Amino acid sequence: MKKSWRMLLAMLLVTAMMMTAGCGGSADTGGGADSGGEPGKTAEVSFSYWGGDFDKARMEKIYEEFKKVHPEIKVNLIQIPSDGYEQKQLATMAAGNPYDVVQLAESFYSYASKGTLEDLTPYLERDGIDTSDYYDAAIRAYSYQDKVMAMPMRMGTMILLYNKNLFDQHGLEYPSDEWTWDDFYAAAKTITDPKNSIFGLGGVGSWWASYQTWVYSYGGSLLSEDRTQLTLDSPEAKKAIQTIQDMIWKDNIAPQASQLLQGVDMWTSGKVGMIIDGPWHILSSQANIKDFEWDIAPVPKGAKEASPLFSNAFAIPKLSKNKEAAWEVVKFWTGETGQKILAAEHGEIPPLKSVAESDAYLNIGDNPPANFKSQLTSAQRAFAPQATVKWDEINRAADTYLGQIFNEQRSVDDALAEMKIEVDRLLEEAKQLEQ
Repeated sequence: MKKSWRMLLAMLLVTAMMMTAGCGGSADTGGGADSGGEPGKTAEVSFSYWGGDFDKARMEKIYEEFKKVHPEIKVNLIQIPSDGYEQKQLATMAAGNPYDVVQLAESFYSYASKGTLEDLTPYLERDGIDTSDYYDAAIRAYSYQDKVMAMPMRMGTMILLYNKNLFDQHGLEYPSDEWTWDDFYAAAKTITDPKNSIFGLGGVGSWWASYQTWVYSYGGSLLSEDRTQLTLDSPEAKKAIQTIQDMIWKDNIAPQASQLLQGVDMWTSGKVGMIIDGPWHILSSQANIKDFEWDIAPVPKGAKEASPLFSNAFAIPKLSKNKEAAWEVVKFWTGETGQKILAAEHGEIPPLKSVAESDAYLNIGDNPPANFKSQLTSAQRAFAPQATVKWDEINRAADTYLGQIFNEQRSVDDALAEMKIEVDRLLEEAKQLEQ
């Protein structure tokens, strides 16, 4: 039912775009930057985003600064719950009346491949904005066919957080930017203490950014470069996935699902020496860890220096009736002022390098970790996810088959062979949808 609904909306969207173009409406006529209203009149921009009260406060704070520069543009900030966000966007686009600015993440590829987003490249070139001022992975994540289709708002990579007390207790050197996986495994094995339910590493899951940290660092990949085949069955990727299974079941340095303490955060309670996860743990650790010292470092190096990028960005739908005003909004939110406000209140990395390297970001919170600047190393090592129009379905397949591997219900070879059949079929469907 869900797939049928998506296909119906996609068909409606194509019809709406054809009708709008045929009626001489605001559909793009040549890829350039068009006008966003009559000169001298106030333009209204509808700006949709997801999140909770924290996100709402930040968006309103940026808007207060925006109004000082652009009093002629009224921005209607429209907060949409995360659950149902994509359905809402698809419905408004299918009706031919999309929001003027939309927040997107990995689903970006689906919108871009269907031709529903405005190409921002002409706007960037006209206004002299150099995309090299942003982290490369963040720009690549929102580019389609060499065109920038959305501007990154914030980004994060997987990072290593470690319990300094447990390292000191065992006389271990702290992780550094040059740490390798061999260094990591040696420390994790030393810290692991089954009698006291202490593990060297916190849980590893089938979430894409979790397992792909190992896969890409080991020299593997999720998909082929043309995104037509699953490549988790390559020797490099298999080795990475086997390593994760062995950490849990052979070396016992990471907990099995049954060993996770109910109702207890094993990291903040001091029960694990290290975790590899996202930067949101930085602010939560600052707020919740009272009994031990901790710090951060980049993910260890393997055959490659690689860390998954997760991010979100702002795009302008092709059917927006206020493209010029919408562009001013996107430009401000993802420019220096907007990025500094975001940087001061969140642990994720500003995609704009000058802000990421400034005190606005590096002095985050009341007591930033000593090695907080290593976030910049992680940003340089980031790689964009290989998203497709079947991204959600591929992730569900990964959750199923990798979950079976990590719970030792199936062997790596057996599960990946079946996963390849399913994902290759999804990729063939994706290819047909993109034609």
